[in-house]
Amino acid sequence: MTTTLGRTVRLAAMLAGTAVMTALATVTAGAAGVDKALHNALPENYRKDGVNVAVFNDWPPDEFVENGELKGWSVDMAKAMSERLGVPFKFEPTSFEIIIPGLASKRFDAGFSSFGVTAERLEVLDFIPQRKEGTGYAFLKGKGFKIEAEKDLCGHSVALLTGAWDFQYLTKVSAEQCDKAGLKPIDLQQFTTQNAAELAVSSGRVEIVAAGSAKLAYVAKQTGKYDMASLVSNAVYNGIGVRKGDPLGPALKGALQAMMADGSYKEILDKWGVGSTGTLDKAVLATKADPNP
Repeated sequence: MTTTLGRTVRLAAMLAGTAVMTALATVTAGAAGVDKALHNALPENYRKDGVNVAVFNDWPPDEFVENGELKGWSVDMAKAMSERLGVPFKFEPTSFEIIIPGLASKRFDAGFSSFGVTAERLEVLDFIPQRKEGTGYAFLKGKGFKIEAEKDLCGHSVALLTGAWDFQYLTKVSAEQCDKAGLKPIDLQQFTTQNAAELAVSSGRVEIVAAGSAKLAYVAKQTGKYDMASLVSNAVYNGIGVRKGDPLGPALKGALQAMMADGSYKEILDKWGVGSTGTLDKAVLATKADPNP
C-alpha cells in the first residue's frame, strides 16, 4: 500500500526530474556517427519520435545531476548510443523507484540507471549490461570495521537505497549467515535517496553504507570521508533496462557492441575512473529466458 508520505516523495521526485529535464537540451544524433543498419532496424515510432530515457539522478559516477547538469559515464554512453542509432534521446532525470513503473507504463522507453540484473527484474524488463559490479561497503574513516566476509556484517547497521537489489540480497544474507548461526541480524535501513543513505553514515546514525562497489569507491575518493571494506558481494551485470521484447533492446545492444569495437566504450569508462574492473568485452541482451548470455 502506498502511504501519503510515499506519494508525496514520488510526486516531488517527479517534479524535480521534470524541472531538470526542461533545463536540458534534447540530445539530437549527429549524422556522422549513424549506423544505418541499427537505425533502420528501429521501429518507426523511435525513428520518428526518438527515445524517452529515464536517468537516475543520484548515482555518481554512473548517472547524476550536478548544478542542473546531467552527468556520468552511463549518460555519456547514452549520448554515444543516440549518435549511433541516429535518433534523439530525450532525457528525464528522476528517482530510482519511479523508473521501472515508468517503463511498464510506456512513459519511458529505456532506463539508464545502472540496474542490477536480477531474476525479479527479468520478470518485467530486458537488460543491456554495461558493466559487471557487486555490492561494496563503506564506513567512516577511523571506524576500523573488519568486513572481509558477509558474516562480518552481522550485528551492524547498514544503509541502502530504497528499491536497490542490495536490500533483497542482504536480507537473504542476514537470514542465512546471521540468524542460522545465532548471530545478531544485519540491521538494514532503507533511504529514499543514495545521498540520504550516505549522510546517515557520515552523521554516525548508521555504521555502514552498501551500494555498487564502483559508486562507493568514487564517493570515498571524492569526499575523503570513508574507508572501503575489502568485501565485494554478489557481482552481477548492471546496465540499461527496456520493456520485454522491445526492439529497442537489440538496437542498444548493437550500439554498445560498436562502441566496444572502436574503443569508445572503454574510453568513457576510463574517463570516469571505472575502467579498471567490471568491464565487458561483448554486448549482450539479458532476458528471463537467457539471464546470463
